[in-house]
Amino acid sequence: MVRDDPPGIQALKGHAMTRRRLRVIPVLWISAWALLAASVPAGATTLTWSVVPSPSPGSGYNVLSAVSCVSSAACTAVGLDREDTAPYAFHTLAEAWNGTRWSVVPSPTPGGVVAVNLNGVSCVSPAACMAVGYYETSSGGESALIESWNGTSWSVVPSPHPASSNVILHGVSCVSAAACTAVGSFYHLHSGTIETFVESWNGATWSVVPSPGPASGGNVLSAVSCVSAAACTAVGYDYEAPTLEQTLVESWNGATWSVVPSPNRPQSNDLVGVSCVSATACMAVGSHGDHRTNRALIESWNGATWSLVTSPNPGSTYDELYGVSCPSAAACIAVGWYESPRVEKLLLESWNGTNWSVVHSTSPGPGSNILSAVSCVSAAACTAAGSTGRKTLIESGS
Repeated sequence: MVRDDPPGIQALKGHAMTRRRLRVIPVLWISAWALLAASVPAGATTLTWSVVPSPSPGSGYNVLSAVSCVSSAACTAVGLDREDTAPYAFHTLAEAWNGTRWSVVPSPTPGGVVAVNLNGVSCVSPAACMAVGYYETSSGGESALIESWNGTSWSVVPSPHPASSNVILHGVSCVSAAACTAVGSFYHLHSGTIETFVESWNGATWSVVPSPGPASGGNVLSAVSCVSAAACTAVGYDYEAPTLEQTLVESWNGATWSVVPSPNRPQSNDLVGVSCVSATACMAVGSHGDHRTNRALIESWNGATWSLVTSPNPGSTYDELYGVSCPSAAACIAVGWYESPRVEKLLLESWNGTNWSVVHSTSPGPGSNILSAVSCVSAAACTAAGSTGRKTLIESGS
């Protein structure tokens, strides 16, 4: 059993190659994060995780792909809702937390779609959020989808679309209501190549920002984290060969995007989540391996280099991390799933400034249990979102 990527990512990968995985032995290392964390009290707070009831519209398939919290009483989660009866229509899904309960918030879905998903969301206040994703119409091809929350309603925001291409946005990061960055990829219909795609929001319009990509079969940016309008880090993967993917990291300095060297373990490597606490401290997560085995992949940035970080692997053959949130250099939470055995269970891992460890959590359903994203407002307050079976899943760590 090979786990698909989070919704939206696999849609783009359908244009390219399938993943290959191989088990490897983790490399031990000493991190500059540990030095940075030395000024922080040792030992991050141990969180207790519990399921929080969340609505799942209708009787179909519901999944939450992303979550963003601005306080313990204000979170937004987004994803998709697919009806279970003909015509099996897709709808965007947005939910809000008011400190007491989660509720569905109406969000627009473009007309005539045969597939749609909101892959990422970033909020700077309870009244200012951006969500990004894609939609596909019956005529074929994917187009970028961006929606904005003004505290009262969600609305579609126009975004540029390169000619003769399919565009999918995977992640977004906002540092203010007038400064957001969205990342993804676009697929050239004529040449068949996949390239990185970046858009920037100035408070009024979205515009395409040039971004580099290694000369290969394709390049994908899966997530982005900005600490200021002049400091962003995006992560993803580069198709080196039909069965080989390598990590891809790019940095924004306020003027240009540039590729930053990043390490790889043997076989395929994907980075799908990133969180930065400063321009010199980031954590990125994903997975590595081949079609037989997937293992969690974690890397850290110290302002000069990216380094491999040892990660625990509780699964029998598969462990994957999809999201990470770091409220400080000594406190990060990463989420995903693992197989135990042939059952997909929730995976939560915690960083204390020195090492990563598995955090106890209970998978609520007998079927597929996956956490796609996490958002922490402090070391003592985190919210994770995903799905259990065919329903939404929210877990709270406090």
